[in-house]
Amino acid sequence: MLAILYTALIFLAQQMLETAALASARLLLTGSAQTIRLANGTVGMSASDLKNAICNGTTGTNSSGAAVTIAPLLPPMLSCSRLTVNVSTANTYNVASTTAPTFTYNSQGVITSTNTGYNTQSNGNGQSQIVVLQLIYLWPTGVGPLGLNLTNQPNGNRMLVATSVSTTEAYSCNSGQTSC
Repeated sequence: MLAILYTALIFLAQQMLETAALASARLLLTGSAQTIRLANGTVGMSASDLKNAICNGTTGTNSSGAAVTIAPLLPPMLSCSRLTVNVSTANTYNVASTTAPTFTYNSQGVITSTNTGYNTQSNGNGQSQIVVLQLIYLWPTGVGPLGLNLTNQPNGNRMLVATSVSTTEAYSCNSGQTSC
């Protein structure tokens, strides 16, 4: 019974991550992430801005000047400090990479490289760009009851990956943007 509950908790976390990935991908699909003017005056979200919006939500104005509020997308059960966001673009669906990234750890077990990136820029207005969004979460797992071991990363963690691949809709760049 304990092993079933232990496994079910991991599946629940994976499903919550999948839901957050779908909602996050919508920000890229509609051009909101690429064109929002944030409260600090920055136009378009950087990698840290996107992660912050996923974890904590954000506000700003869209390309029409209307106020935009993005609610937090990561469920409270998941910690932002364990989340890695990977965004890339592809020329065709055949070459879009959806493989899980390889993390590199130092001798103390701290991540030194995630081999992930953030690339949403395109030439023009961003219409019809293939965008791959991955949310990678290190779920603290350890060894479960009766020796059940579902870890696949150092320090007793299990890497959960949620991927969403979509083609962006037509959207207009915000004033002052040459490409979005």
